[in-house]
Amino acid sequence: MVSGKFDKHLNLLKELILTPGVSGCEDPIRERIREKISHYGETAVDPMGNLTLTVGSGEKHALFVAHMDEIGLVVTHIEDDGYIRVKKVGGLDDRVLSGRMVDIYPEDSVHPVPGVIGLKPPHLMKNREKEMSEAIKPEDLRVDVGTRSREETEALGVAKLSPIILRKHFSTLANDMVTSRGLDDRLGCAALIEALERIDIESLKVKLTIAWSVQEELGLRGAYALGNELHPDFAVAIDSCTTGDSPQVDYHLSAVSLGEGPVLRMFDRMAFASRTMMKRVSEAAAREKIPIQVAATGGATDGAALQTFGTLMIALAVPVRYVHSPVEVMSLRDYHYLVELLAVVAGNIHAW
Repeated sequence: MVSGKFDKHLNLLKELILTPGVSGCEDPIRERIREKISHYGETAVDPMGNLTLTVGSGEKHALFVAHMDEIGLVVTHIEDDGYIRVKKVGGLDDRVLSGRMVDIYPEDSVHPVPGVIGLKPPHLMKNREKEMSEAIKPEDLRVDVGTRSREETEALGVAKLSPIILRKHFSTLANDMVTSRGLDDRLGCAALIEALERIDIESLKVKLTIAWSVQEELGLRGAYALGNELHPDFAVAIDSCTTGDSPQVDYHLSAVSLGEGPVLRMFDRMAFASRTMMKRVSEAAAREKIPIQVAATGGATDGAALQTFGTLMIALAVPVRYVHSPVEVMSLRDYHYLVELLAVVAGNIHAW
């Protein structure tokens, strides 16, 4: 069971995770975050849809960023019989799609249309062994919302480009673990909100922009726009990090574990982070007795995009098992230490 001392973390994470925001359709999650930070100062939304808040002042400019978009699906066509054709948005695994409940979000509505991605019964398979061993391709899937015609489906508010998410089941596990679809990267969004509460804004000696970016899952698009606009001296990307401590995974592929502290995500598919920042963050963590891990892993973060603008960059992450699946798992202890580390970094980064 989850310790009571983590209740605040738990409640915020759950609220953000259950708020939809498929890449390119981030309006609901952006407005939810904006409500929670507006009392700190004036917020802004750029043409891409990135949400920013700037606090403090100083000669140097630091950017903390977490992406608020999530992987999902989008409606591409409604058949005459009412079934819905879809296309993946971001790196959604084909293996997790069949036999799932989904929520479709009509434009300007917070009330989803429920549906299912059906699964062919084994009773009707011509070659059961072959068919049951293969993932169904997204282009062969249909979403069933219970209708029998295109007109009925459209009457529910479903239209071309309506975003779809796999229905989320947020739960707690033993040892302060939580599981849900969407920890990547709502944990980063929540961590920035909580870090703001811990940062002594009046004493900051750096101009600090905190950003919640869009379309990370489509190629770091929002982060490129932020870098082009802001050209910060420092960038800290907050994200998840895949772990090696899960079944069917060779540990060395991402040699970090749940419960051992936040991760300095130094090397991945698109970037090698700043060794200078690694040293400074490690020193600051040691002074505050914050446990940390160092990772060489796969994937990419918004930090890779920001680094292309000549910015000193590091990615700080929470280790997560089963990333991009409906059952991502993380430790609230790791998340708690990440929030503390972000506040420490904000208070010291001006001297780096």
